[in-house]
Amino acid sequence: MTKTSHSIRTLSLMMTSVVALTALAACQTTGSSAQGGETGRQAKIDQAIERAANDADAAGSAQDSLALVEKLYKRNPKDASVATRYARALRNENRLTRANLVIEPFAQDSKAATADVLVEYASIQTSMGNHAGAEAAARRAVDKNPESGKAYHVLGVALDAQGKHKPAEEAFRSGLEYWQGNPSPLLNNLGLNLAAQGFLDEAAETLRKAAATAPNRAEIERNLRIVNALQVSGGQVPSYLKQEEKDEEKKPKKDDAEKNDKKAAIDHDAPYVPPSKPHPAPAVQKASLSVKPIMDNDPAVKQAQTQAPVPTQKPVSTAAVNQ
Repeated sequence: MTKTSHSIRTLSLMMTSVVALTALAACQTTGSSAQGGETGRQAKIDQAIERAANDADAAGSAQDSLALVEKLYKRNPKDASVATRYARALRNENRLTRANLVIEPFAQDSKAATADVLVEYASIQTSMGNHAGAEAAARRAVDKNPESGKAYHVLGVALDAQGKHKPAEEAFRSGLEYWQGNPSPLLNNLGLNLAAQGFLDEAAETLRKAAATAPNRAEIERNLRIVNALQVSGGQVPSYLKQEEKDEEKKPKKDDAEKNDKKAAIDHDAPYVPPSKPHPAPAVQKASLSVKPIMDNDPAVKQAQTQAPVPTQKPVSTAAVNQ
């Protein structure tokens, strides 16, 4: 074979290789484009579901929102933000066991446990009565984000439920400093914390601020009436309020959603009512005139007709004034 013929044959083989590689690259590009197109389509579906869930939230349809968020979670079970939203929707419907199962793996994963995840996990724990666990999770949330008003709020709720009223007051006040949105849940719970410590004048003033930010919230108005009555009666609950509580207890209780597949009304976020005496630590599970605190995501708060800014100055404790 001549030198020229050999060179032509070598060049031909090289061209064949280039063509083959180009074809292979084209196939790979086509496959990547198809895969990218499918990912884009799935993302658009997720966005459509999320918009529909947001619309349901805005319309006050908790059950429709839950169904949509559940669908979103099933499509993205490893997404911490989606799991957090799903757990919150479940908690709002009082489906606490399911909510805990959804959020717990993320709360226990040091990488996935964001402040938002831990706030929701703590909220679920305190709703289930595990206040010590809620306190631990809330402290982790504060460590993750020291400027999270929600983290301080749920920490205050957990501490208050354990009778740790002074640390709870400090947590509530820190929450006010960083709070965003309607502050009525935090103001309500701070007011009742102050009432439990015997600071009735300051408690009444704080509850009035809470009522002003959520005028449609009957529980806050009732709490304010009770504190006002305690002021007048020297710390003793009037008989008509005790009768009101008895009448409330006689009302038929709603069924648990997890036990009978019925959607329970949102009642686990009702505000805590101060005890019948001004100073003792409030009972958590069962006591006269006591219910659970309002949480910051309570749907009833979202539907309040007026919105008020967070107070620019934090209330001063009566104890601090006397020093």
